[in-house]
Amino acid sequence: MKKFATIMLSALVVMLFATGAFAVKANQAVGKITIDDAAKKQPAVTMDHAAHAKLTKCETCHHTQKGLTDKSTDEVATCASCHTTPEKATTPKISEMSPTKNPYHIGCVKCHKDSKNAKAPTKCVECHKK
Repeated sequence: MKKFATIMLSALVVMLFATGAFAVKANQAVGKITIDDAAKKQPAVTMDHAAHAKLTKCETCHHTQKGLTDKSTDEVATCASCHTTPEKATTPKISEMSPTKNPYHIGCVKCHKDSKNAKAPTKCVECHKK
């Protein structure tokens, strides 16, 4: 169960970072977020950050900020700040649609599959609703 929670939070954090170009404080996290980084290719994705945060540690998704919690006053950068034009060639890019190259697909879908939760979306149209 801890592994599932960690994976779910990681996926959530990745999505949270992608929702805006500005940083927010961890203790100001929102309930639902919209990820629209791929809006030109696919419909935006809406996810419940609060629900995911109950399942895993913040740093699971916010992997560059060890020890981050919902009580932290640290600023949390968006996923897009690192995953739009990554410095390293090995860092996943948001612009990739591949399940093995897009950071959301890597983290979110893997976590959903690992969770064994039949309601956790794993197919394109289940997240990218038209």
